[in-house]
Amino acid sequence: MAITGLNHVGLSTPDLDRANAFYRDGLGFSEIISFAWPVGTPGADAGLGLTDTAASVTVLLTGNSYLEVLQFDSPQPIAFDSPPTLRREGISHIGLEVTDLDSATDLVVASGGAVDASLPATNNSRLVRDPDGNIIELHTSSPDDPLDYRQLRVHTPGGLDGEPQPFTPARRDVVKGLSFAGITTARTADLTDFYKHANLNPNVTSSWESSAGAPRAALATAESGTSTPVNIGNSYLEFIEFRDQPIALKPTDARIIEYGFNHLCFDVVAIESTHQALTQAGMTCFAPWINMPGGTSAMGYALDVSRNPVELLEHLSARSIMWPGHLSV
Repeated sequence: MAITGLNHVGLSTPDLDRANAFYRDGLGFSEIISFAWPVGTPGADAGLGLTDTAASVTVLLTGNSYLEVLQFDSPQPIAFDSPPTLRREGISHIGLEVTDLDSATDLVVASGGAVDASLPATNNSRLVRDPDGNIIELHTSSPDDPLDYRQLRVHTPGGLDGEPQPFTPARRDVVKGLSFAGITTARTADLTDFYKHANLNPNVTSSWESSAGAPRAALATAESGTSTPVNIGNSYLEFIEFRDQPIALKPTDARIIEYGFNHLCFDVVAIESTHQALTQAGMTCFAPWINMPGGTSAMGYALDVSRNPVELLEHLSARSIMWPGHLSV
């Protein structure tokens, strides 16, 4: 029973072609597969806890993880805020490890993203927006960095049958990989206690008391707060708790399909016992986990203790589409 890595971050977009042009053609993520399902697909409806769902999907390889880009045609997603902000509860942004900030910023703009002058920057990170306005933190690691990309390692399940699917590696000339997923929360302790049940233990919590003293751009959007990184192998989670003013809470009727970075998928071993342990710790399930068609994986969608949408994924064959063996730091 354990979470062994971040398999992918989900991104719900109103324009799949535009998102692919940015992340795939621009930033250099490689396409693994594209597919769609129509209204009247019972398995998709049950997994998402909704009815009459329909979506088009592209799975992209970032290097050390995957990005699942989804355009839902039914039901219609909503945006929590426009433009997106870090000061709302939930998966507020992703961090990309880059070779240098200037080259990465130029690439973002040339690919259809934007620099927002209202967002801060530091000497090791810079906040930019993708074409939908979602916030991305460009980041360069240093030896004393609690989110040091160079300390990450990929876990590949052993002893499974099947040959991995052929794939094209990510370009990685400017963007090295998806370093972390940032989660804004009003109660860090609830999240750290929950994820300990899947053998994820937080690093040391750090704090800042002025925006000028914040160690990274995302943290500098507030005058004070705490940052709690969690190393999950090939990437980090970062729980951010702003203390200078209240954050916007997620609507109680929020669905997994809403626009923005909409879910986190974790690779697990022993999905049944992991599912059971996290349910006992406060996870809310949309439906029982299932074996996927083809028998290469098992998965289930749920909400963590802070109602962040999560997906648990166990690989049963090396032919699994989002196979961790394709990943590298």
